[in-house]
Amino acid sequence: GGEGGGGEGGDGSLEDGSYSAQLIHAAWEAIEADAFFCFTALMSEVRDHFCSNLDHTALGITARIERFAGLLAAKDPPLAAALDNIRVAPTFYAFRWISLLMTQELDLPDVLRLWDSLLADERRFDFLLYFCVAMVLCIREDLLEHGDFSYSVKALQHYESRVPLHTLLERAHALYAADHPQLYAPPAAPPPRPPPPPDRMSSNGAAYL
Repeated sequence: GGEGGGGEGGDGSLEDGSYSAQLIHAAWEAIEADAFFCFTALMSEVRDHFCSNLDHTALGITARIERFAGLLAAKDPPLAAALDNIRVAPTFYAFRWISLLMTQELDLPDVLRLWDSLLADERRFDFLLYFCVAMVLCIREDLLEHGDFSYSVKALQHYESRVPLHTLLERAHALYAADHPQLYAPPAAPPPRPPPPPDRMSSNGAAYL
């Protein structure tokens, strides 16, 4: 019949279900710990952005924005000059991009995907600057076509889903690889295995095994 002890079905389904629940619980605990570790790792590296005493030092947010501006000018001089001519300073938009790690510009799934790229790269905040440059370059024609201060500031401050994330990442990686090709070089092939030693022959011509 269907009667069994301990509230368990004859096929052990409840026991299996309890075990699955334990696995899920353990996985969630691990995810929480991993997420906290990743978050603290990122925050420990961006904390200088929020320290006003460091704003005008090499570690502060001003230096980051200046590096971004120099990078944009190097990658697209006409666009950088056009934005400068209409008084669109990088601080008007890049301050928030860099200091908040794109959390205001991208949807949450895209933020997580970008942060995954940042965490996977030991030069992660260099890559972030290239990502910012890619964002500007991907709307280059739109900015140049309008050539207007208010339009350009609005387009850059309210970027949102204007360009798909995969397009931005591809452009950023292309820019980054051009300046840091060693980071994209395929791993060196392992050295060839040495040839096996020749068989040692006994005096009567028989090989030792």
